[in-house]
Amino acid sequence: MNTTQIRLNRLIPLLGLALVASALVAAASYADLQRKNHAREEFGAAIDRLCHIQRLSSVLKQIHDGDPATAAQRLDIMLCDDILELNSQLASAGEAERACARDAFAQIARLRPRSSETSAGAAQEPAGDQIEAERILMAARSN
Repeated sequence: MNTTQIRLNRLIPLLGLALVASALVAAASYADLQRKNHAREEFGAAIDRLCHIQRLSSVLKQIHDGDPATAAQRLDIMLCDDILELNSQLASAGEAERACARDAFAQIARLRPRSSETSAGAAQEPAGDQIEAERILMAARSN
């Protein structure tokens, strides 16, 4: 019985050490996964931003090539897309973020020409997205 008790007395601390080591390995693995996930999210945001910059660059080239009316229409469509995307994200935002977005929307509404004014020189009529974005801007301006 004495030998069994000695073996158990050695086994309990070894089991404790094994549990602590496995918990540390699991915590390190979890932290590594979180770091990789965060890096992927940042990379995705950077790629989205690069695509946006590329579209702006193509519009700038269009202006330099002598087609400012179509470039203005494309810029307005890009602005409206961004407004609609931001507005859809506001549902999960806090009150401070919503207030900041409303103020920004109101300022954009004061500065941005109406779709009917921007499309006068262009060949296209305002799209549904442009009309919806204009409605959002006008609602923010009236508040």
